Amino acid sequence: MNTFNTPGARLALATLGAICVLKGVMLATRRRSLSIRGYVLFLFAWPGVVPDCFAKREPARSIDASEFLAAWARMSAGIAFILALAVSAPRLSDAVLGLAGTAALLLALHLGIASLLPWLIRWAGFPGPDLFRQPWASRSLAEFWGRRWNLAFVETMRCLLLRSFYRRLGRGGSQFAVFAVSGLLHELAISFPAGGGWGLPLGYFLLHGALVAVEKRFRIVNRAWTWFWVIAPAPWLFHEPFRRVLIVPFYRWLHSAMAQFPLLSWALYAAVLGHLLILVASFQVPARLNWKQDIGKLAPFNQRVFWVYGSYIILSIVSFAVLTWRLHDTILSGDVAARWLAGFIATFWSVRVLVDLLWFDARDWPRGNALVLGHAFLTSLFSSLAIVYWIAAVAPRV
Repeated sequence: MNTFNTPGARLALATLGAICVLKGVMLATRRRSLSIRGYVLFLFAWPGVVPDCFAKREPARSIDASEFLAAWARMSAGIAFILALAVSAPRLSDAVLGLAGTAALLLALHLGIASLLPWLIRWAGFPGPDLFRQPWASRSLAEFWGRRWNLAFVETMRCLLLRSFYRRLGRGGSQFAVFAVSGLLHELAISFPAGGGWGLPLGYFLLHGALVAVEKRFRIVNRAWTWFWVIAPAPWLFHEPFRRVLIVPFYRWLHSAMAQFPLLSWALYAAVLGHLLILVASFQVPARLNWKQDIGKLAPFNQRVFWVYGSYIILSIVSFAVLTWRLHDTILSGDVAARWLAGFIATFWSVRVLVDLLWFDARDWPRGNALVLGHAFLTSLFSSLAIVYWIAAVAPRV
C-alpha cells in the first residue's frame, strides 16, 4: 500500500496542509512583523491561522490556577479514557469503540490540550486568545458556535470571509454561508481521509445553520435544546466510515502496541521513579511554601509534631519506592501479601488525590506559573501511582 495514500496520511494532509496554507495566506495578507519566537510559536505550536496575537510581546501573564487545573483534569481524563478503551478494545464492538473513542479524543484534545495551550502561550509573553471557552455553558447554538467552540475557526472566518459574505448575503445569509464553509472544510478533514460518508458533515453544519435561524426567529435560549442538537446528529459529523477507517483501527493498533510490552512490569519500575520524583519535589516544599516563617509562628511542641508528620510521610514514600523495587517480581506474580501492599499504596495515593480535589483550594496554592504547572504535574503523578497500584492489587494475572 502506498504510504501516502493511507487514511492517516490523508487526514494529516487534509488538516495540517489546510492549516499551513491558511497560515501562509494570513502572513502574506496581514503583513504582521513577528519576532523569531513569535514565528516559531505561531507556525509550530498554535492551531489558529491568524498571527495577530504573536505580533507583540507583553509581560508574562499569571496562569489562572482553577482554569488551568480544570483543563489539565479534562486532558488527563481524556487520556485515561483513551487508554481504557485501548485496553478494552477486543471486548468492544466497532460501533461502541468508534463513538466512545471519538468522544475520548475530543475530551483530551479539544477540551483539554486546546484549553491549556493559550495559558502556556500567555506565559511565553503573547496574548494568546482562548481556543475553546467553556462550551458546556452554551445556552444556544449561536452562542456555542459563535462564542465558545473552536474560536480559532471563528476568527479565521471573520478575517477571511465574513465581511465579503455580509456585503453579498446580509446578516442571516452570511451566517448560513459560514456554516456551509465549515461543512465543506469538515468534508475535507473527515470524509476525504475516510474515503466515504460524503455529504454528512456538510449536512450537519447546514442543519445547524438552519437551527440558528430558528433560534433567532423564536428566541430560543435553552441548554437542553442546544446540547440535543449538538450531540444527536453528531454521527453525521463523525460518520461511520470515518470511525470505521480511522478511529477503530487507531484503538485496535494501540491495544496491539500495548499488548507487546509487559506493561504492569514497566509501570511498577516507573512507579519507583515516580516516588523519587515526588521526593525531589518534597525537598523544595519548605523553601517554596515559606515554612521557616510560617512554622516559626507555632509553639515549639507543635513545630516538632509538624516535622514528625512530615518525616513520616517522607519515610513512607521512600519505603514505597524501595519495597516496589525489591518486591517487583513478587507483586507481578500476584502474591497475596504483595497485593495487600499494593492496595495500601494505592489507597495512600488515592486519598492524596481526593484531598487535593475536595479539601485543598486552588486559590490558596502559591502564586507563580511554575508552581501551578508543578501542581498539575504532581496531581497527575499521584493519580498515575494510584492507578498502577490498584491494577497491581486487583487485576487478574495471566
